[in-house]
Amino acid sequence: MLSAFDILVKVNCSHSYFYDGVFNGFTIKVSDNTNKVLNNHDLIMKPFNGGFYILYDQNFAGTTRTREDVLSEKLTLDFILILTDPLFYNYTADAPAQIDQSIYFFNNSLNLPGSLHADDFVSENDVQPLSYFTEQFFVKPFAKLILALNSGLQNEYTIKFNAKSTYWRYILMSNYLQELNNPAIIDTDSTNAFGVPAKVNLPGNLQVNAFTSGNALQLSQRPAKAFQLAENYETGSSKYKVVIRSLPYPDISAISRLPNSSSNFSDIFIY
Repeated sequence: MLSAFDILVKVNCSHSYFYDGVFNGFTIKVSDNTNKVLNNHDLIMKPFNGGFYILYDQNFAGTTRTREDVLSEKLTLDFILILTDPLFYNYTADAPAQIDQSIYFFNNSLNLPGSLHADDFVSENDVQPLSYFTEQFFVKPFAKLILALNSGLQNEYTIKFNAKSTYWRYILMSNYLQELNNPAIIDTDSTNAFGVPAKVNLPGNLQVNAFTSGNALQLSQRPAKAFQLAENYETGSSKYKVVIRSLPYPDISAISRLPNSSSNFSDIFIY
């Protein structure tokens, strides 16, 4: 009989940092035991951009079978996720405090609608210490995923990561910008979202003006708001001069913390 594959389950990976929501920052490997299960039961893992399918051959051992027939065998599939994006932890919220000693652990035993983790987004609640796992890892993986193929298996799951929020700090570097009269960082509605500038000390005994956002702002490839640098700004007045019409967004490779602070800061240097 000719092979006729259909979808047993689809697993997606998403991240709110990316404008299309798709996260493809890791590779997926199967354990030796899982590879045997796939081969012995005519199952195929088929990766795609941001996830993978498990497919089953509807024609198996000379007979026709359904998705329910496959699930009635109560198989277990074991996957290892290897992180390929070195900046992942810079833009991801709720990452584990001790990355080198922990592994994300996803599974469908929670029976939550479409989810392989405990909360709406992946968090520290989905992390286990290395000692939790019985197998020995030659290289510590990013995550471990177990799918129990039984009657409770849903058609589709999504592993959802959320973007980190940081305090954005625009630092005015050039002499020209330092001499602006009554400068302000405003949004497209002419609202001052960064307050008054404060002096910051830089290496070389350099002291410059800097604006810090009043609230932590979520990092994104395409932030929801655009900011401008203006001078001669007065609250409630539209009579100001725009100096820089579109300020750059934070660089996710440059995130810092102030001394004695648990808050994350994104420094953006303006020349």
